[in-house]
Amino acid sequence: MRLAYFALATFLLMSQSLSMRSEDRAKVYMIGTYLGNETLPDSANSKESTPHHLYHVKTDDGTWSLVFSPGSVDILPHVGWPPSHSKNIGPNLLDSLKDGDKFAFRAESEHRPGSAKTVYHVYIPRADDPKKEDRFDAEFTPVSTPATAPAPKDNVKAMCDSHLFTPEQESKYCGN
Repeated sequence: MRLAYFALATFLLMSQSLSMRSEDRAKVYMIGTYLGNETLPDSANSKESTPHHLYHVKTDDGTWSLVFSPGSVDILPHVGWPPSHSKNIGPNLLDSLKDGDKFAFRAESEHRPGSAKTVYHVYIPRADDPKKEDRFDAEFTPVSTPATAPAPKDNVKAMCDSHLFTPEQESKYCGN
């Protein structure tokens, strides 16, 4: 009897995850501006390596560096991870873009132990079939925030600007 209850509970739990509404699984897309690409070798020995494209994309939050990942094991060699050598790499959406073109993509953070917080997997829907996506390994560089002015160490300037001193104090402390 316990086995029947366990089986029923397992079935109910599995059916709940299968009946999740599509709004709950909605993917959040970002809009990026294509900045161009550069061709880099996969390894230090450029004679033996297969060159790959490093694509640069700008968003409001920062800049993304993308490497096309046709398989599930391709990794960013410029981050110091071991490269893979893919043989039949077909064109992807970024190959057809010109500098300044905009496109939609989504990003998921890399969850492997030891991976940097700036390492992501980026998925770009295909133009011919948006239900299919090309996967890229990516590194994100956030926009640097400008340094804020240091906070004043005393309140004399604020008191002078607010004219809260008496006229005598104002001439003494504020230089008026």
